[in-house]
Amino acid sequence: MPSTIGEATILLPQQIARDAVINVRAILTHPMFTGMSRDPQGSLIPAFWVNEVVVRYGDREVARFQWTSGISRDPYVAFALRATHEAPLTVTWKDTGGGVYSKTADIKFSA
Repeated sequence: MPSTIGEATILLPQQIARDAVINVRAILTHPMFTGMSRDPQGSLIPAFWVNEVVVRYGDREVARFQWTSGISRDPYVAFALRATHEAPLTVTWKDTGGGVYSKTADIKFSA
């Protein structure tokens, strides 16, 4: 059964210490069509890909990525982040078809 476009996952370490540099990984289910592929009937599949990714930590934008059609299906992004405070981390993906997909994970410090 195919996944739904826009399903997203953010992976954070299980334990986070204040001021630690953590690795954040995020993936989005998306077909990422370049506009050069064909369907089984031989017709061109229109271009349709994620072209912008924005990461917010609390109320501050901490990263922005501009993507092209060269990114693979189900795009994945990974980056380091210094965990300075407890706050939500939100990743928002925007595609060329006007779709906006967002996922939030809470950064909380280990006791």
